[in-house]
Amino acid sequence: MDTDSFGSCLRRAREKRQLSLRDVAGATKIPRSTLELIEANNIDELPADVFVRGFIRSFARAVGTDENEPLHGFERALSARRDAERARSTAPVIDPAIVAAAAAEDDSATPRRGGLGLAVFVIILLLIATITLSLLLRRPPQSGEGLSSGLAAPPVVAQALDRTAI
Repeated sequence: MDTDSFGSCLRRAREKRQLSLRDVAGATKIPRSTLELIEANNIDELPADVFVRGFIRSFARAVGTDENEPLHGFERALSARRDAERARSTAPVIDPAIVAAAAAEDDSATPRRGGLGLAVFVIILLLIATITLSLLLRRPPQSGEGLSSGLAAPPVVAQALDRTAI
């Protein structure tokens, strides 16, 4: 297996013994879909690595080949995947939200306080207009309201005055 992958090594051994995937699945109790993924070297869709190692061992025993060769191929594939992930993780990641915020800051380089100042001005103007209108539209007190009009005193006061006169 110098240049072959672990899956093609197992496929060749299976085909050499003229076994179908159904035969291998029945003998190993490994789902046929998993065996297909192994033969296709699709390590991204396979279950956890520890399970796949066991599947490869069982597959190799079922097709009568040495299990070390496909296992080493699987380890090389895992190593290549880890290296690719490491290379991707070391590349700088630019968050689109940060890019959008930076673009918004560039667009808003001109101060926007004019809108806030205008709002404060309008509120103060409305407050002054409300106070002025409430003062102008208030009814003036009727003439003489609250003053004594010189009418006869209430009966209690009149009785008190009569008693003092006697």
